[in-house]
Amino acid sequence: MKITASQLRKIIAEEVKKVKLKESVGMGPGSAEMQTMLDVVCDGWKSQFDPKDPSGGKPVWEAQCETACEVLGEKIEELIAQVEEDLHLGQFYSETGMPFSGKYRE
Repeated sequence: MKITASQLRKIIAEEVKKVKLKESVGMGPGSAEMQTMLDVVCDGWKSQFDPKDPSGGKPVWEAQCETACEVLGEKIEELIAQVEEDLHLGQFYSETGMPFSGKYRE
């Protein structure tokens, strides 16, 4: 499929708008709001350190928490992208007007 230069510019402009919107509502990759949420989760996990754990001490536990938070951030971004795609594909539409009860509510 070939696209013209103007079609390509339009596609790029739409994608830039999407990224700016996500970042303005705190949903974009690297957004301050997303990082704050991950920091809270990570701090909570770090506070669960058990001094009796023989697996390497507090520095090892904190390193594990940091890695887990990075993975969590990646998974959240993947989920946001998937839900947004499903939204644009009409996956949340209900002809009956009743609340949606699809795959995200299982």
